[in-house]
Amino acid sequence: MPSEFPIIHSIGFTPGLRRMFYLAGLMAGILRADAAAPAAAPAAAGASEPPAAEEAVLGPIFIREFRVRGSKKLPQRTIEKAVYPYLGPRRGEQDVEQARLALEKAYKELGYQTVLVEVPQQDPRSGVIIMQVVEAPVGRLRVKGAKWFLPSQIKKNAPSMQEGVVPNFNDVKKDIIALNQMRDRKITPELRAGVTPGTVDIDLVVEDKSPTHGSIEFNNRHNANTTPYRLNGSFSYGNLWQLGHTLGLSFQIAPERVKDALIYSAYYMMPMPWEGTSLMINGTKQDSNVSTLGGGAVAGRGEVLGFRFMKQLPTEKGYFHSLSAGMDFKRFAQDVTTAGVTSSAPVTYFPFTLAYSGGKLREHSFTDFNLSAVFHLRGMGSRTEFANRRYQADDGFFYMRGDASHTHDLPGGFQAFAKVQGQVTGSSLVNTEQMAIGGLSTVRGYLEATQLGDSGVIGSFELRSPTLIGSGDKESPDEWRFYAFYEAGRVMVNNPLPAQMNYFDLASTGVGSRMRLRKHVHGSVDLAVPLISQPHAISNDLYMRFRVWIDF
Repeated sequence: MPSEFPIIHSIGFTPGLRRMFYLAGLMAGILRADAAAPAAAPAAAGASEPPAAEEAVLGPIFIREFRVRGSKKLPQRTIEKAVYPYLGPRRGEQDVEQARLALEKAYKELGYQTVLVEVPQQDPRSGVIIMQVVEAPVGRLRVKGAKWFLPSQIKKNAPSMQEGVVPNFNDVKKDIIALNQMRDRKITPELRAGVTPGTVDIDLVVEDKSPTHGSIEFNNRHNANTTPYRLNGSFSYGNLWQLGHTLGLSFQIAPERVKDALIYSAYYMMPMPWEGTSLMINGTKQDSNVSTLGGGAVAGRGEVLGFRFMKQLPTEKGYFHSLSAGMDFKRFAQDVTTAGVTSSAPVTYFPFTLAYSGGKLREHSFTDFNLSAVFHLRGMGSRTEFANRRYQADDGFFYMRGDASHTHDLPGGFQAFAKVQGQVTGSSLVNTEQMAIGGLSTVRGYLEATQLGDSGVIGSFELRSPTLIGSGDKESPDEWRFYAFYEAGRVMVNNPLPAQMNYFDLASTGVGSRMRLRKHVHGSVDLAVPLISQPHAISNDLYMRFRVWIDF
């Protein structure tokens, strides 16, 4: 059992006193039984007769039955299996104690850590041994320290610890894990002997903070033929209706010329009845050829409405992972030019997504990855719309997309960071499903979504200096590092037009710096030199990208 769930071993007598009273009662019964029994057979020739009192103390008894009283949680067959080996002739006090321990162990193996098994004082002459089970229920359940979350709702979400319930610690562990799924709340159970004898009291100690979060960011992540600056904002509240539901809103605009970028999105997430499962419904309206809202670059003007079922899988030895599955409704407008390619027809379709994410935390490193499969069933969209959108595009498409990154602490406070990301498909994808390359999240030194491809791979490497302030950990979260990087990638185009290239290469190198102050103030600047010329990026020229943001 995890150490955070203390086991209450005894309520009333200590184990030593309990054993002493039990042995005294049992020995008195054995003495009375042996005094009434016939004389023992003579000993072997030459052996001296032991004293009568010693013979009474050592004399065995015949245990023909164990009677277990007060047991409500343990199945009859489990009780029988626990005590059966200790039935029969020539049994003594050790056998009774072993039967008691075996029965107590059976309870604990099923999760009932507060259950005690006692052997009351009794006369064993009948061969019937009585065992008394004390199934200690929860006497009081209290919530302490909650500021932003209702204590009554916390108690309601802990059914295994309700007052009057004999706690099963397998269920207690599940309830505590479920209660701690919320990012703004940590709950630790504390157990102790109850105020009412024969009970156990539980305090749920809460450390919480406001479930309101937001951020505002200013950067120059832009695509071709648009003004350079972008303003991003987000807001979320993570405890709607005191049920742990979350509502989030975000936006991106080009402040100098709004028509260059105007994207807004919203999501609603709610926990589901199944452990670690939640449902998210999201929508996005994008009036921009390229959106960098959320980190990556997404091409296409239009609307997206979708849902995701998400399942947090059990964490094991620093490894955490999750599954998600969902479907989107996507509708994109006509006359969109991205990476020099104009799409002159609208398209509406309904792709499905299956995704798996994981991360491994070690003492000096952290690795995470994401893998998703996206597919569209033929007939759910218009083949004509797909064909008009792109030559040989089909509404029955499939592709795999993934990324993996690794951060490793080096001697002297240095860090190494590496990342690879890619996409693979045999389909001719419409531009809204293609992989974008170029920009801050792929290959720095180029505009966002400089090129698009059906398949591709991108690699990044950074060598980071020791932090100049703080230590970057929980105790001193301030951090300021410099770094050097190299990035390169290629995207490939399936079934290109006669005048179109079937692949595009990008590569760059440069230096940069990132800073975090007071947990909530962040900034980064990158100076990159593209090594391969592309539209709007001449090799060996210097390009600067920056981000400044505040979150709470």
